[in-house]
Amino acid sequence: MLDNVSKRLVVMLITLLQLFSMPGVVNAQSTDIEPPVIEFEAVSSGNAGDSQVFAATVVDNTEIASVTLYYRFAESTPYLNRQLNMLGNSGIYTATVSSEELPPAATFIQYYIEAFDTAGNRALQGFAFDPIERQLVTPKAPVAQVPNEPVETSGMSFNRKLLYGAVGLLVVGVLASAAGGGGSSSAGVPVTVVVDQLP
Repeated sequence: MLDNVSKRLVVMLITLLQLFSMPGVVNAQSTDIEPPVIEFEAVSSGNAGDSQVFAATVVDNTEIASVTLYYRFAESTPYLNRQLNMLGNSGIYTATVSSEELPPAATFIQYYIEAFDTAGNRALQGFAFDPIERQLVTPKAPVAQVPNEPVETSGMSFNRKLLYGAVGLLVVGVLASAAGGGGSSSAGVPVTVVVDQLP
């Protein structure tokens, strides 16, 4: 027969076994404590006046509950927020800040991304006190292409001068033969040669 001390030990052992066999205790041992992982490559600049797209790959060992973009256009203003939505089942979450939302004088967007899983674990890219910054730049106007036109030079080209020289020699030869007559008794017939400038 068990003494009182032994009985108490047996009761304690049974109580402990019952405690560890309760569903709540088992769930507590398998509680998710891993935060989501945000894979994100910051874009350093965007065109002022264009809609700005933000994208991040977010994964978790269980399930993602939400992914949120917090953004502002000046350091002294509070953050606005927008949910990032997953593209299909890709794990890539995106959000767009439309061009209508951009203040005309905005030169940057400061932002950070926050993700929660279904267990309440949180992950961040950037912080409210140290946000990521995207510069908004005015795109340069395209340079107009001027078609190449032939360059006009003063005076005649070498080929034209050569052509006129050859024609001039031919005319002189014709005139000389007409004037010399080669012993002919007939009087020389004057010859007039008109040379038009080539286009």
